[in-house]
Amino acid sequence: MSVLRHAVAAMLLLLGSNAALAQRVTAYQSGLRIAQGRGYAKAECYAQVFARHAVVVEKADGRRNWHAASTPAYNAEQRSRCGIDRLADRAARRQTQEAGAYLVPKSRGAYSAGLRVAAQRGHSGEKAACFARTYATFASTRPSENGRVARAISGRHESAYAAELFSQCGISR
Repeated sequence: MSVLRHAVAAMLLLLGSNAALAQRVTAYQSGLRIAQGRGYAKAECYAQVFARHAVVVEKADGRRNWHAASTPAYNAEQRSRCGIDRLADRAARRQTQEAGAYLVPKSRGAYSAGLRVAAQRGHSGEKAACFARTYATFASTRPSENGRVARAISGRHESAYAAELFSQCGISR
């Protein structure tokens, strides 16, 4: 009976490690995508810390994704090694959503447009990333004359957008 238990335990360990090996995307790549999507200046550093803390989580539909729990150790390492305060970032995004300023899902297109606007206004580095995150949160889309999508901040959200830019990024319009 003892041999059977050991065989079952070994098989479960093997299956567990195969779940991680079966991932098409590594933990580092997943962390890098998250960091880039949020506009963090030190995306590579974020991804390295994420990879150390991430585990494979299987969803109800059978898909597997990497997940790093928001533990005090993980948050502290992100803050000390990478200068990224995840808790403050999450709180700011939550506050923006609760204020009703969240109009469309944050997309790479909106973030990229925000980076272009930031560059036109002379911002770079972390300030540009912060500007782009805020822009992507507040920008709404509309069709343009050339058939492409245009993004802009609507007039009714202008004051909330300006306040968010100043409080989160230190940028006054």
